Amino acid sequence: MSDVFEVLKADHTKVQATIGRLTGPAAAQRPVAEVREDAEALVMDESRHEAAEEMYFWPAVREKVAGGDGLADQAIKQEQEGKQILERLRKAEPGDGNFEEQVAAFAAAGRDHIAFEEQEVWPKLQAALSAEEREELGRKIETAEEAGPTRPHPNTPGNPSVLKTAGTAAAVTDKLRDAVQGRGK
Repeated sequence: MSDVFEVLKADHTKVQATIGRLTGPAAAQRPVAEVREDAEALVMDESRHEAAEEMYFWPAVREKVAGGDGLADQAIKQEQEGKQILERLRKAEPGDGNFEEQVAAFAAAGRDHIAFEEQEVWPKLQAALSAEEREELGRKIETAEEAGPTRPHPNTPGNPSVLKTAGTAAAVTDKLRDAVQGRGK
């Protein structure tokens, strides 16, 4: 699967499923270790996803879509806010009020951002890209996600050039820290 919209839809579906496990009616009855594991997966998946979007997807929107600068600016602002929430969630522990507060905040922000992307941005970009361009963009995003950071970096500017250099260094550091801490297994 490399079509950019299939790649991003799969990411969105995975995130929504994780949010559902963290916020659903049975969430309070789940073992703390499972909740922590889901929260870590959410942070890691979203960190990779947003970095890849900022490197490749939003530049494509800016280049190909009329009014794309405004759409990309709005989305990147949403993503920066999401990264700040994820950073607070990463530091919180299941069972404390801050953890549940951050999960709820991210769930709301994540759902709003996904709706904005899928309903406002995707139709415009789909109309502007050829099938080959959708495949190429999808491959770039898949590759970027595989190599991407596993922690949010809310202070890193959402600039593609910065992310392609500083983001790579952050990703390497994140992965080393993950290995030492046994995170994400």
